Amino acid sequence: MKRLGLTIPLLGASLLFPAIAEAHDQPKKPPKRLSISFSAGIRPDMASLGSTIAQDGSIDTADSTVASTLYNTNKAFMSDRDNMTLAANSEATDSIFNVQSDFQIGGPMLGAEFGGDIRYELDDVVKFPLFVKAGFYFSDRISGGAQSRTLGDAATASGDIAAAFAINGLDAEDYVNGQMDTTWDASWYEIPISLGVKIPIKPHTFGYGYVGASYFSGGFDVGINVDERYANALTTHIDFDTDNGIPEINNYSPGAVNEVIRFRTSGIGLNYGLGVQVGIKRTWAVFVELNSSGYAGTEYSEPISSGSKQLLTALSSETLAQSDNEWFDQVAYPIIAGGATGRIGVRAYVF
Repeated sequence: MKRLGLTIPLLGASLLFPAIAEAHDQPKKPPKRLSISFSAGIRPDMASLGSTIAQDGSIDTADSTVASTLYNTNKAFMSDRDNMTLAANSEATDSIFNVQSDFQIGGPMLGAEFGGDIRYELDDVVKFPLFVKAGFYFSDRISGGAQSRTLGDAATASGDIAAAFAINGLDAEDYVNGQMDTTWDASWYEIPISLGVKIPIKPHTFGYGYVGASYFSGGFDVGINVDERYANALTTHIDFDTDNGIPEINNYSPGAVNEVIRFRTSGIGLNYGLGVQVGIKRTWAVFVELNSSGYAGTEYSEPISSGSKQLLTALSSETLAQSDNEWFDQVAYPIIAGGATGRIGVRAYVF
């Protein structure tokens, strides 16, 4: 009986220990390779339009317009740089010509980006820490892009100029304190495909970089709100060189104009980026990355209204205003979809 009592525990141990040893020797499951992610990002200079809006008013006004002659405004759409220059010059001199009474600058736009990707890590396929990914991202403006300008009283500052308006049957008061507002907007979607390389630290934790190509579709808008007095200044031409010495002044204004001019484009560009990912257990990871991508092209605007055609035609040429006051049919502008984005996101490994 004693032998039997001793034999039973030994038999149980002999059966249990091999099972424990076998379980301990089983290989760990390989890391999951296919993953999906969602991220949000900030574009500090949306579409690189900040510098464009700050410096470029797009369409030149003719030298003979009241806007150019009296208010030193040589662009149809205002620029931040032009606004600040006019304000500084007006304040720094003792001239009776107040060319600007108020303004607002705010050209550079801050954008937001939302999207995600599907990624497969090729470690087990090519025996090298590479990955491929494809994604979808949408970018839109969240702030900036708004500007305004209010003209001064240059048209009434000089009695001779006011008299010239009166002789031509015009009231100089209709050319002071005109206001123009512009609001720029931009949005597009991007579909990138990229090849990347990792610097592994442990499963799903690594630094990485990638490069690839992206398809872009979208563009930007410029909303113009020009009151009647500002439109008068843009479209009225003065000829000082006359035989009788009295300036000839002609107004070709369509009146107030309020319209959104849209520009759209699509095409293939490049993308590249650097990032760091930290794995959380076997399924989840968080990452931060700096991405840069873009596509550029010069495009015509979508069709514009009759009032905008007349405004742009008259401010660009008195000859055209006399012969074909809707000659300016469209606006051409360089479009940039892209820029740098700082992203933060979460990734889930599927298998």
